Amino acid sequence: MSAGPVRIDKLVELAIAGKELPLALLLEVLAPLKELRRLAREFGLTPKGGFRIDKAPAHVLAPMLAALKDARQLEAVVRALGPAVAEPTPASRTAGKKEEPAPDPALAELTARAGKLAEELAKAQAAGDRQRTRESALRQRLEDAEGAIARLRSQLSERKADKPQPAKPVRDDLSARVRELEQDLEARDAADEALRKQMAADRRRIRELEIAKAELEALLPRGKRKPKAEPAPATPVPEKRIRLPFFRPSFYKSLAAMDQRSVAQTFEAVWTYCTYGPSYPALQVKAIGGQETWSMRAALALRVYFTPREDGDIDVIEVANREDQPTMLRRLKDR
Repeated sequence: MSAGPVRIDKLVELAIAGKELPLALLLEVLAPLKELRRLAREFGLTPKGGFRIDKAPAHVLAPMLAALKDARQLEAVVRALGPAVAEPTPASRTAGKKEEPAPDPALAELTARAGKLAEELAKAQAAGDRQRTRESALRQRLEDAEGAIARLRSQLSERKADKPQPAKPVRDDLSARVRELEQDLEARDAADEALRKQMAADRRRIRELEIAKAELEALLPRGKRKPKAEPAPATPVPEKRIRLPFFRPSFYKSLAAMDQRSVAQTFEAVWTYCTYGPSYPALQVKAIGGQETWSMRAALALRVYFTPREDGDIDVIEVANREDQPTMLRRLKDR
């Protein structure tokens, strides 16, 4: 044996407890040291700790041999346990009586377990080989099936490309258009919501600025303060009774020389007068030189001339340029 009493006791302890026996410990305790060195040299192993193979002890070589992954090498390592498990010859027993003590029953049980482990290991290796062969065959079948599926998909794609596509029904087009309009409506609603939020934020900011301005103005001396701006004139309120305009033939005759914009401005001025009355600021209604004729402003250089009736309605006489007012007044006086 190549191991001391401590390692043997450890092996016996594991065997009595019924636990799994490590192969490295079995090799260290049971395999001949020469056989371990021979296997390490054959498999090209390098002992750790700076030992040469010829000088390496069993506790260095055994873990390296037990860690081999190759099935054939592992099988050769297991066979190294054979001499320790074999039945000793009478001569060896006789020689052993002089050099070694009587065999321990626990050690005999240990060797029996080692033999069983060697048989189980061989069976497991054979089963592993069969499993690897079956796995290789299944992998080949899987590759063949994937190739067949790829070919079928390619043929299906070619047939779909060759087959004419049916025309989409009108209903699908209408549905798509409805979806587009709904999306546009949602986008506009979102934009409107964002605009409302921005307007609210702007109004809040304006109020804050107005408050800050008032606070700053309150800190200024009275002589330095700016005079308050006059309030803007209030928008006239329409009168309850709307006046009616009566257009004379001379009015239609004067429109003949006007362009479309001037005509539109003229009728807008008449409508404003009949709705809001003569007090509307933009019309600048006024009487002309002691006559019953009045004028209203239709544009910067355009005046509408009319005479009021007793019931409030008006007779629209003529529309003319402001510069032609003297000529128009003489013409009205001669009538």
